[in-house]
Amino acid sequence: MKKAYLFLIITLVAWMFACNPNLNDDDVSPDDSSTSSNPQNTNNQTSTQKNSTTTTKDNCNLIAYKDTLFFLENLKDDLKINPLVKRDGEYGAFPEGLEINESHGEINISKSESGLRYIVFFIPKNSKDTCFTHLAISGVDYLSKIYLLDKGEKIAAPIYNNNPSFGIPGVNTRTSEFDDDEDDDNGNGSLDEPLPGQQVIAQGLDISKIDGKIILDNSLRKGLLGTSPKNGSTKKLKLFYRLDDKSGKALNKIELEFHYFEKESDVPKSLKDKIFENQNSNFNPNFGLKYTRIFRIFRKPRPPQIVIVGRNY
Repeated sequence: MKKAYLFLIITLVAWMFACNPNLNDDDVSPDDSSTSSNPQNTNNQTSTQKNSTTTTKDNCNLIAYKDTLFFLENLKDDLKINPLVKRDGEYGAFPEGLEINESHGEINISKSESGLRYIVFFIPKNSKDTCFTHLAISGVDYLSKIYLLDKGEKIAAPIYNNNPSFGIPGVNTRTSEFDDDEDDDNGNGSLDEPLPGQQVIAQGLDISKIDGKIILDNSLRKGLLGTSPKNGSTKKLKLFYRLDDKSGKALNKIELEFHYFEKESDVPKSLKDKIFENQNSNFNPNFGLKYTRIFRIFRKPRPPQIVIVGRNY
């Protein structure tokens, strides 16, 4: 498996720097939300490398799923999907977070990180060609960022379906819920409810139960990181939520990691690097195709790193 990943990385790097007239900053990123729902659209590509020359095939239809956007469902068993056509070879995905079987490409939607868009690749048996497609799992994400309170950066807002231009469903009708508790929301018992004591509001997080926006300075006041946060304080929380979309308000979750520093210069380089990696694993139209392709290989965008700098109380 490691050799296959290494070959994939080398192939993509070579392709990125090769003199390829079809590859430029204006190409559509795999994150482009305007792509068709057709699972065999032109986002599927094959890269081959022969005698130090790299070529691309515009249509690689060897890997496809029934759709490109999937929603969690209120099921007793895990929701799983398979490629439309069973083929022998090797499967994988980036960024990390997609629960995919490396041998036959089955994806467990229920156990994958939601709110992200993935590139799924397939290397056919006895071949060095690599085929690509993309898919997304519906849900929310939060931007990894250093929030400077003295510059008015006080709100961390959720991003729906990996695109910041999308609104959160159910806000106007007040039918979505953030920080879900153990109450029986849908009348089918408590098996699909969070365990008692996991609510984040009770732990000091100032979050709107309607739209999921987090008020960072108020969270500090309410003791998210202690009554008097120390420089370098950190805390992880698991946020449970339900969205009024095609998921049918199925229970969803995301882990969040909060940090506090008195000054921006106190933020360690390792944390800044993690923020940079997370940001470039997510929707970023400014990077273009050739950057998102290579960045995504190494990225693990969860949990979001929310860094609060300074305090105004």
